[in-house]
Amino acid sequence: MVIDIHTHLTGIVDFMSRDSELPRAVSGVFGYGDPAQPMSTFMAALDEAGIDRAVVLPIDCTTAHGCRVFSNDLIAEIVQAQPRLIGFASVDPNLSDAPEALERAVVDHGLRGLKLDPALQLFDIDDRELAFPVYGRCSELGIPLLIHCGLSWAPLGRSSRAQPLRLEAVVHEFPDLKVIIAHAGWPWVADALMLALKYPNVYLDTAVIYSGTPADSVRHVLADEIGLDVVRRSLHSKILYGSNAPRIRPKRGVAAVRALGLDPVLEGKILHDNAAALLGLEEMHR
Repeated sequence: MVIDIHTHLTGIVDFMSRDSELPRAVSGVFGYGDPAQPMSTFMAALDEAGIDRAVVLPIDCTTAHGCRVFSNDLIAEIVQAQPRLIGFASVDPNLSDAPEALERAVVDHGLRGLKLDPALQLFDIDDRELAFPVYGRCSELGIPLLIHCGLSWAPLGRSSRAQPLRLEAVVHEFPDLKVIIAHAGWPWVADALMLALKYPNVYLDTAVIYSGTPADSVRHVLADEIGLDVVRRSLHSKILYGSNAPRIRPKRGVAAVRALGLDPVLEGKILHDNAAALLGLEEMHR
């Protein structure tokens, strides 16, 4: 059993006609240029990887780029039709009504978490006036925050805005807010590691790809930069499997984790149990 905490629907042709801005948002803003595929292809890729549940992530870039890479309403509609998918919301922290928009997405539409991307949304992670009210509402709603940190492959993304160390003020201020640092913060892995070690509410996902194969990237980050002994001793409940599909084929992401040669219990925690606990899902790895 596998839960993928980090996927996007940017390669799905079914939804392109639903939002006239979506094709530009996907290719020009998010930077995904492969030919669009039907939803059935995405679901088949999950089957191929043995993924039982997958979190799908939108990004609200209203202020920065005049578009949303999937709206909360559309994500809610999609997950209602596809029970294997778990929808997160996204709001634009640059807008004063962002906390209220988040609450509507969670309370009215049943979305289960918040996705932010400071590199693409062009906001400061530690902005107390704009971003902190969003974190506060997220904490009040009891939902996790998955935040992009590190390298942004998006052509309009600015990686300098996504340095994980800027999260320290956030996780200190909101100790009940569960924060998932996407991509393990690469190339600032040491900073992301420090936060995950020090703060009980900080997690890392495995959606790491910067060169070579997913197996190369995941091994370099988890085995070489963090160390598998640290993973076993201190991060056994802090690492979540994420593929970053469709940029990465989910099967290759799962294979990258399995290639680490971890014991079955730890591998099961990374591939399933840690995400199940964080998302409040009942099923556990066997």
